[in-house]
Amino acid sequence: MPASPVRSAVPPAPATPGRRERNKQEKSERIVAAARALFADKGFEATTTAEIATRADIGVGTLFLYFASKEDLLVRVFREDMDHVADDAFASLPPGGSLLDELVHAYGALVALHERDRALARAFVKELMFVGDPNRASVDAFIGGLVDRTAARIEHAQRAGAFDPAAPAHAIAENLFRLYIAMLQNWLGFRSTLASADHIARLRRAFELQLHGFENR
Repeated sequence: MPASPVRSAVPPAPATPGRRERNKQEKSERIVAAARALFADKGFEATTTAEIATRADIGVGTLFLYFASKEDLLVRVFREDMDHVADDAFASLPPGGSLLDELVHAYGALVALHERDRALARAFVKELMFVGDPNRASVDAFIGGLVDRTAARIEHAQRAGAFDPAAPAHAIAENLFRLYIAMLQNWLGFRSTLASADHIARLRRAFELQLHGFENR
C-alpha cells in the first residue's frame, strides 16, 4: 500500500479583527487622541472627562467603558508616546559610537519628543510623579525599563573593555536617569526658552561628568 503523502503544516492565517473589534479600537484611539490634545491645550487638571468625550465624539458613559479615570488616560498617552520613542532610539544607536554617544542619542530622542509638545511634557512631569496604583506600576515599568536599557549599554561597554568592569552598572544607570529628569524639569520650567539642542548639549556634559571616572582611556 503506497505511503500517504506527507503534508507540510501550513500555519493558519492570522485572524482578521471583526467589525466590532475594529470599531472598539478606533474609538479607543479617538479617546486617547482627544485626551492628548486637551491635556496639551488646557493642562491635566483643567481638562474634564466631559470635554474629552465631546472631542472624541462619544458619550461620557462610553468613555468610562474604555478608561476608568482621567489619570488612566494620562498614563496611556505617556506610555504610547514614550515607549515608541525609546524603542526606536535604542534600536538606532549610532554604530561605532562611544557609550556617551549612545546614551545622548537615546535620551536626546526623549528630549526631542518633549520639544515637539512642551505643554504635554509639562503635564507628564507634573502629574506622573504622583499617580497611584495601578497606574503607578505602569509608570514605574517604563522608568525601570529605561534604566535597564541604560545599564545594558554600560555593561556592553564593560565587556568591550571601554568601561571599568567593577563599576556598578545599574546604579550608574539610575544616576543618569535622575540627571535626565532633574534637567528635564528645569528645562520645562525655569529654562522653558532653551532650545532642545542646547538642552541636549547640557545633558551630554552632565552624562560625561557622571561617566568620566569609570571610562578606560
